[in-house]
Order: sequence, then structure tokens, then C-alpha cells
Amino acid sequence: MKLMLTCEHASNRLPAALKKFVPADVQTSHRAYDIGALMVFRKLVKFAKPEFYSEGKFSRLFVDLNRTITNKSAFSEYYGKLEASDKAVKCSTNTAKKMRAQATAYWMKYRENVEKFVASSLSSPKRTATKQKHAAGKKGAEDAAIVHLGIHSFTPALNGNVRNADIGILYDPTRPLERTYANVIRDEIKRLYPHMKVRFNYPYKGSSDGLTTALRKKFGPHYVGIEIEINQKFFI
Repeated sequence: MKLMLTCEHASNRLPAALKKFVPADVQTSHRAYDIGALMVFRKLVKFAKPEFYSEGKFSRLFVDLNRTITNKSAFSEYYGKLEASDKAVKCSTNTAKKMRAQATAYWMKYRENVEKFVASSLSSPKRTATKQKHAAGKKGAEDAAIVHLGIHSFTPALNGNVRNADIGILYDPTRPLERTYANVIRDEIKRLYPHMKVRFNYPYKGSSDGLTTALRKKFGPHYVGIEIEINQKFFI
């Protein structure tokens, strides 16, 4: 089994042309990035020594790496302000269109690197031999070729509603392996931090549009995708 760690919303960095349309308070808020997630991610990388790890280098206001590129929420509303500016000054270079193209290329490269690692993990000689051994010894047996932990954080309150959890573990409940790993992670967190309130598929559903969902569809049951959501109250 190989371990992959990712942190899609690690940064609040923005290209200058888009940054000027984003209010300063938004740039430092949960809208721009997952506050505290990068710190946890880098500590886990150092501790767990995963075979592959990757972190986002730009804010989700540039493009959301954890959304399908065709999802309307992949690009923030600030692109609309950039487009309006282009029209107002009759910009011949079409800055907004160029920015979207750059964001899409960045998104595609990030996904390409992640998918390349997952594909190589599933097709490795060692993995193939193990699969054949299981098939011979126990028909239908399944194991995880790769476990992916996506590290995120969530705002303590949204639209006036206080989130009722310290840590959320997101997974697809229809996938037995993911359920097993989610339980193991929950139990380990509770062992280390008994006071923590840990909830499954909260504050979001593990099967919603995102990187793990896309990888499940593409690579099948031997890929296990779990997202760890940490309450930002611990960082702010």
C-alpha cells in the first residue's frame, strides 16, 4: 500500500491581475484558502513520509483544485469583475480570458501529476503480484493499493451556523475499504485526542464533487480517498 497526501487549498496566493479585484479581508479569509491546513499537511508529510505529496500553490479564488473544472464554482466570482474591467477599458488582450486559460492549465497539471502517481501505484509490478496472490488465495478479496489523505480545514461558522465538530472525516460510505480506513483514522484521533469531536462526512459529504470523487471514478476500488477536515478554530 502506498500513501498519498495532498492539500489543494494550501495557499491564498493570487496573480496580480486578479488580486486587485479581491478585497483584502477576503484574501486572508477561509474564502481564499484553508487556514491552518498547510501547517498540518507539512507536519504529516514529515511524519508519515508518503510516497507522493502535493500542495496547491494558488488560492481557490484563482481556480479550485478540489472541483471539477467544469463545475461553475471552480472559478470565483472575481473573474466577473475582471471581465467587466476588460470591457470598461476595451482591453484588446482580454485579461480575463487569458487568466482562465492559465488557471485551467494549472488545474490540469496538478490533476495530471496526482493521476500519474495513482496510475503507477495501481500498475506497479509489486501491486500486480499481490493482486494475483489474493485472487488465487481468496476470490474477490480486495485491498488498498493507494490511500489518499486530502488535508483541509473548515470555518467554525458559516452563514451564522456554528459547525458542530472539531474534525470531519469525509469518505464514500458505499465503498467498504473507505469505511474501514475512516474508522481506523477516527479511532486513532480519539485515542490521541479523546476530547475531540470527530464526525463522518461533516461538514461536507465525502461523495460530493472533488478530487477524491474524480479519482474513485477513474481508478476503482483499490484507490481509497479520505478527506480530513479540521476546524479552523484551532488556528485563528
